[in-house]
Amino acid sequence: MYDRRRRVSMRVLVVDDMGAMRQNVKKAFIALGFGDLSDAKNGKDAWDTIIANHDIPGKRFEMAVVDWNMAPVSGLDLLQKIRKDPRVADLIFLMLTAEQMRDNIVLAVQSGVDEYIVKPFTPKIIKEKLTHLTTLKLSKIKREVDDYFVDLRSDNPKAAPEEAAFKSFRAKTNLIGQLSPWSHLTPLFMGRLCIRFGAFAEAEGWLRKAIRIDFGVADAHDLLSKVLKKMGKVEASLAELEVAAVERPNDAPLQQRLGEAYLKAGRLDRAVEILDQAVRLMNGAPPKTLAAGKTALGTALVEKGKAENDPATLDAGVGALEAAAVADPDLMAAHYNLMVAYKKSGRGEEAARVFDRIAAMEPKDAAGWVNLGAAFVEKEERQKALFAFNKADALADGRFPLYEAMGGALYRAGWYEEALTFIEKGAEAHPSEVASYNLKGLIYRHMDKYEKAVKLFPDDAGLHFNLGVAYYKSGQQEKSGPFFAKAKELDPNLVEADKYLVTLKRA
Repeated sequence: MYDRRRRVSMRVLVVDDMGAMRQNVKKAFIALGFGDLSDAKNGKDAWDTIIANHDIPGKRFEMAVVDWNMAPVSGLDLLQKIRKDPRVADLIFLMLTAEQMRDNIVLAVQSGVDEYIVKPFTPKIIKEKLTHLTTLKLSKIKREVDDYFVDLRSDNPKAAPEEAAFKSFRAKTNLIGQLSPWSHLTPLFMGRLCIRFGAFAEAEGWLRKAIRIDFGVADAHDLLSKVLKKMGKVEASLAELEVAAVERPNDAPLQQRLGEAYLKAGRLDRAVEILDQAVRLMNGAPPKTLAAGKTALGTALVEKGKAENDPATLDAGVGALEAAAVADPDLMAAHYNLMVAYKKSGRGEEAARVFDRIAAMEPKDAAGWVNLGAAFVEKEERQKALFAFNKADALADGRFPLYEAMGGALYRAGWYEEALTFIEKGAEAHPSEVASYNLKGLIYRHMDKYEKAVKLFPDDAGLHFNLGVAYYKSGQQEKSGPFFAKAKELDPNLVEADKYLVTLKRA
């Protein structure tokens, strides 16, 4: 039975030259929660109705369910007219076709139909078609979002401000969500969209909605766990991760994350139990994956042995860390943890030997340290990441891409202050590279430090430029012009500001 609390406000036009068939279609859609249904007796009447209402708020049709065989305008003719008219080209179009006319499906697809329904049909069949259509439409929006962020990172002035882009993608997604309100697909997608734009509180609401619709969807619980952790809600984050792990018991990386969460929460028995299970699942996995699992297990056993003054557990932890180091001799984390475990168990000579091994295996160039630091960022080990990035800085020799990689990794993790340090170094190494100014501007936007930054560094042309970019991309173009002009005044060679000034002049 359809949950009538989930009513669909989408306006639907049903088009068929047989009155009985129009009623059957409307009844099927009403059973699925659609309440705003109109009808037309042929393609011509449908076209006139669609065009007459296309620019009237609250009257515009968002979906048409159309029979193929009608006169004087067939369903295919109507589809082709709609797709050629920019006023209504985005109308969702479902084609009804008879069993014996399956060849029509190819023509309909070539003409831009969104989905087709073969007669005879049931509400269940329509529900399945709408759920499939939701998946296809969301995939299209995801590609648009991915393309948008490519443009944003490339500093394309034509890229919409983040706030405006987010609003647009959200509106498109909300409309698609009305196609299948019984499904968790759209709330889950909306949660991911909010995360990409940094709207974590809103992401939490959408992910909780996905879970209310379909409790136990592992992806929703997993994402909600990450969002709650970002928001500092550690206990709630752990609870969601537990549900996700129950739903995906054979997902070794997920089990490992749960075990590490238990370890950070001080629940050592559970940490050891879950991490041991993760390592068992990893048997046969690539060396790095297996070593990472054994490292986490070994660390948990060492902590448990130390807390309980249990030499046997402590030795088991050391053994797991030794196995991790053997599984992947290049895995620095395993060796660092093994050295600490030896020290905690009073085995100083072994600790010293591991230290020598660490010194021998440490990256020999800046790029190696950057990769190591990025791996620590992924695991949210801030101090280890900064240690590695500082090592990379000492060897970078002014190479901007290295600073860009470090600053970008820290920015994506939300560690803005640390990111600024390496972005500034990148700007010093390559003053004319616009990417550093753009990223710095985005960070200041997150940190709400526009005016403060200018007051602190009034003679910094790059900072004025990046603040101009930040205002431009946040939809406040009228405020961005003075910053670009000031940047040019302070540094006439800063040609990157010119394209923004020209764009603003044309607007």
